[in-house]
Amino acid sequence: MTTSLIARGLNRIKRDLEKRSFDRTAARVLDTPPLVLHGLSPLFFTQLCHRDVASYLLTIKSLYHAFQSGKVAILNDGTLTPEDLQVLRHHIPGIEVFDFTQVDLGRCPRGGTWERLLKIVELSAESYVIQADADTLVLADIPEAIQCWRDNKPFLLGTDVGQQVQPAPVTARMAQGWIARAGQGRISVGMKAEAALDTLPDAEKRNYVHASSGFAGFGQRTVHKSDLEEFSLLMRERVGSMWDDWGSEQISSNYLLANAPNCVVLPFARYACYEPPLESGPQPFADRAFLHFIGSYRYQRGLYRRKAAEVLARLAAPTCGSAL
Repeated sequence: MTTSLIARGLNRIKRDLEKRSFDRTAARVLDTPPLVLHGLSPLFFTQLCHRDVASYLLTIKSLYHAFQSGKVAILNDGTLTPEDLQVLRHHIPGIEVFDFTQVDLGRCPRGGTWERLLKIVELSAESYVIQADADTLVLADIPEAIQCWRDNKPFLLGTDVGQQVQPAPVTARMAQGWIARAGQGRISVGMKAEAALDTLPDAEKRNYVHASSGFAGFGQRTVHKSDLEEFSLLMRERVGSMWDDWGSEQISSNYLLANAPNCVVLPFARYACYEPPLESGPQPFADRAFLHFIGSYRYQRGLYRRKAAEVLARLAAPTCGSAL
């Protein structure tokens, strides 16, 4: 057995142990009081699977603690059990459950969370919709996101290289550089699609942000299915069958919101996707008000578990009151 195989095996064991530790912490959310929903806006929306029920409850309860208003809906990806639905309806009375097989995809791909995006666009005709992945946590006040909702402005969760709405060719040049450096390495659909943004008709008049779709605000009547379908067809012409790969939905969500009126990119200093440092030392993301714990780094260095414990402590605090 080679050294690299041994290292991969040890890393897998470490990750499994870290995940089990997180799961034990997250399960404590089942002992917290149910939400008490107030108001009709915003609409919090998540595509949910069986394995993420506990982490989702941490997500939605931390979000609702911040907003103190709104309705809640999920898109069942087909794996939720009757017991899962019973737990969700206990903790979120009034939750609305949609079936992903009933979503009208139009001329867009199937799978890869495209059903989620199409359902959000549909629902945004009547509501301000906030998309939140089940691996996100609100850890402090988030007035910027709340103000976007109040002003009906769309918002995006930016990245270290995507912190403002810019003409699409700006991102294209950046992505072309990534591909050049990757050489014969794996080129994702995201990289290939972003690199082709400058070939869109009237590219300079189109906007884009290299962002994460894990947390996004869709203003009421600010996005349209026809625009999404047009972009999807244009991208398929450029990247071919790769457009069916996981990740094309995120590119489309970023594009759709960046071209919506008055789109805001949330400040990176307070809202981010967690990426741990390569070496031991202080964690630069530990003080963020909002974190998206993406799969690549989710359980590394135990930050997700510790932040989940902080959320649980707040949910149990008497000052949370009946809203939690």
